[in-house]
Amino acid sequence: MSLLDKLSDPLVWERFCEYKTSLAAPKAAAKELRAFIDEKAYLPVCETIRSGDVFPLPKKSVISKLGSDKKRTVYTYPYAENMTLKLLTYLLLRKYDGLFSGGLYSFRPGRTAKDAVRRLIRTTRPGMYHYKVDIHDYFNSVPVEAFLPKLCAATEDDPALYAFLSSLLREPRVTDKGAVITERKGIMAGTPLASFYANLYLCDLDRHFEDAGVPYARYSDDIIVFDDDSESVARHAEYIKAYLQERGLTVNPKKESFGAPEDGFTFLGFICRGGVVDIAPATVTKLKQKMRRKTRALQRWRKRSDSDPERAAASFIRVFNRKLLDDPQDNELTWSCWFFSVINTTKSLHEIDVYAQECIRYLISDSRGKSRFRVKYGDMKALGYKNLVHEYYEYEKNAAEKQSGSNIKDGSENEII
Repeated sequence: MSLLDKLSDPLVWERFCEYKTSLAAPKAAAKELRAFIDEKAYLPVCETIRSGDVFPLPKKSVISKLGSDKKRTVYTYPYAENMTLKLLTYLLLRKYDGLFSGGLYSFRPGRTAKDAVRRLIRTTRPGMYHYKVDIHDYFNSVPVEAFLPKLCAATEDDPALYAFLSSLLREPRVTDKGAVITERKGIMAGTPLASFYANLYLCDLDRHFEDAGVPYARYSDDIIVFDDDSESVARHAEYIKAYLQERGLTVNPKKESFGAPEDGFTFLGFICRGGVVDIAPATVTKLKQKMRRKTRALQRWRKRSDSDPERAAASFIRVFNRKLLDDPQDNELTWSCWFFSVINTTKSLHEIDVYAQECIRYLISDSRGKSRFRVKYGDMKALGYKNLVHEYYEYEKNAAEKQSGSNIKDGSENEII
């Protein structure tokens, strides 16, 4: 039975829906998925796949990278096809998870950024050096013809699955602003299947360091490796760069760095030094830059429209509450989802809180002088402002209560057994 046959199984869709719901998906997205399943809107897509009919072309979009002015190219399929490919990716990542080594943490069931950071803290020793690197435009740079043999070998037990996946990868056409164009698009960032492909293409690199017993971690295109001396780390760096070059990839020189023991290490937006885990300074800076840009834009809008200052401030608060604390958007985690379960200090959260409050005070008072302090903390709370430090401690409290309840439940079950 091919994995493709499971795409038309209502029970499989129900399990997928339970999984998505467990991730605290946005209510609107969860409702849309529920309707999609109830209407069995996936069946026409399954029939297209089964019959070998032409699959819709992906749509190309150029969007701003999260937290910066940089642009990235992503691809998307129509909703029904995209949702069906999400289920297929869910099944792929579980069926073939055994292909991946322990140092890989991206898009894997039961593995998170928290696990990566904690494992690195546990497996590294005081005095170790490290090398960290980011692969330049990884998803869209993977040479398809070089990747297909690896995909074929991984799915040799399912020829129908390989035939379908390879047909999507070999399709050179995309739609761009309504026109059909031909371009090199790699494994197509933004499409659901790209996560499985990104894990698979470099799995031999992950295995190399695991077999050597070298502390190492990869999260998609982010790689970090450790050793006892700088010479060994330099050799690891050369090995990684040569491996990537042989596979048609290049490193991002702006995100390539060597670190000494006293530096601690930065990975996946975290900085770990002396047992303290915090949000990395560069990540905090990017967020503050985004807040500054939003503040300026709202101030310009307020003056053009002669709107109330409180309205501009409330808009600022809504934007960053959603980004930092509220329900995650599709394919994007809020800061609370990503950071709260890992950090063990509120230093950076306090820095962000102070900056956000400065932005709000400026929007209301139109002043960066002492008069801005006429805007009290209670005024900001009345507009919906949420303090990150407070929310973090609430998260910690709820997590502790949940863990306590889980321990009680486990003990009761053991008594019954």
